[in-house]
Amino acid sequence: MTHNRRVITFINLAHVADHMFMLIFPTAVIGMTSAFDMSYGALLTLSLGGFIAFGAGSIPAGWLGDLWSRRNMMAVFFIGIGAAAIATGFAQGTTMIAVCLTGIGLFASIYHPVGTAMLTAHAERLGREIGINGVFGNLGVAFAALITGAITQYLGWRWAFILPGAVAVVTGLLFLMLVPDRPAPAIRSR
Repeated sequence: MTHNRRVITFINLAHVADHMFMLIFPTAVIGMTSAFDMSYGALLTLSLGGFIAFGAGSIPAGWLGDLWSRRNMMAVFFIGIGAAAIATGFAQGTTMIAVCLTGIGLFASIYHPVGTAMLTAHAERLGREIGINGVFGNLGVAFAALITGAITQYLGWRWAFILPGAVAVVTGLLFLMLVPDRPAPAIRSR
């Protein structure tokens, strides 16, 4: 596998994770109502900070990707979103859940400005790669309900955060091992 193909593979996996992690809570919350003796609607308000951070964090994330390292920012994305999800699974109260969900949103905000920049820098056929990447993002939306629902039903809502979180952390470590921090390839013109 070439370096460019390896980078694009990880970027596609990151797009799945980005959309999936942002939507774990709205499905897992169904299994949380009895644990916290709160309604579905009341629990959903805990995700507000995460959705605000998801949008607002994009500007500093893109800036850090340009200033520091896109590769390292993507490692922060994988490991950070995974750690925040694991922390959500271990949270004992609603305040801690809200804080952890805000963390998920903050780390999720890294993907679009940094991952898209990496994708465009490493793609040989840009339109094709962006299209494929979009499919991966939509798979994250679909998998969120499917995977979270199954894990919540059989293992409980805490595991719906912990298991995907662990997968994201391992993926981030693999990304660090397999994708060296190189300058972006030179832009080719026709």
